Amino acid sequence: MDRISVVSTKALSAPSIRRLANAGLDCMDHDFVSIMPRTQCEPVMHDTVLVSSQNALHGCNWEGRSVLCVGERTAEQLKAHGAKVHSIHANAHSLMRDALRLDAPCTFLCGSTRMPTIEKGFAEAGRALQVVEVYDTLPNGISVNPEVAAVLFFSPTGVKSFHAANTCRPRAFCIGPTTAEAARTFGHEALFVTHPSRESVVDLVIATLRP
Repeated sequence: MDRISVVSTKALSAPSIRRLANAGLDCMDHDFVSIMPRTQCEPVMHDTVLVSSQNALHGCNWEGRSVLCVGERTAEQLKAHGAKVHSIHANAHSLMRDALRLDAPCTFLCGSTRMPTIEKGFAEAGRALQVVEVYDTLPNGISVNPEVAAVLFFSPTGVKSFHAANTCRPRAFCIGPTTAEAARTFGHEALFVTHPSRESVVDLVIATLRP
């Protein structure tokens, strides 16, 4: 079986690397985005909180908060922190639409670099939204083998960081539709998973490249 080279723009677990290797896929993984939590943040004003990334979990005291989030893994960690998870979504657009149906003021915990989906949706609906940046996202790209067959993307910021250091456009496997849309703007053929997690992206890569 010929080996296939792929690159992940986020570090993967040892079991995921082994699964790829056992399927004949050699994966180079690297965090193309560095996350820097902020030690001082604006106080959270509302009990209904929106979270689209696990990187925001340090942003407030979660006891008694009602949270709308993206991803099953994020929901599990929020529950462990004492939050009441109102709903779990596959992407920021779904989260935003659900939040707008609530008759409650909301706070969005996020990073310094993000897609405008949630803020734009609230603005278009004429609804106020407290936005609290709780971490900084910094590019951390490296050059990869231009002959790589596939790239795994986990955020639009990761897509941008990849292309700050590379010009190749291998097939992209993405954690959600927003990330896939960002990849397509750089010329990638992009597929995405419906249940966002690193493991789901790995599953999609294996099922597509080693059917």
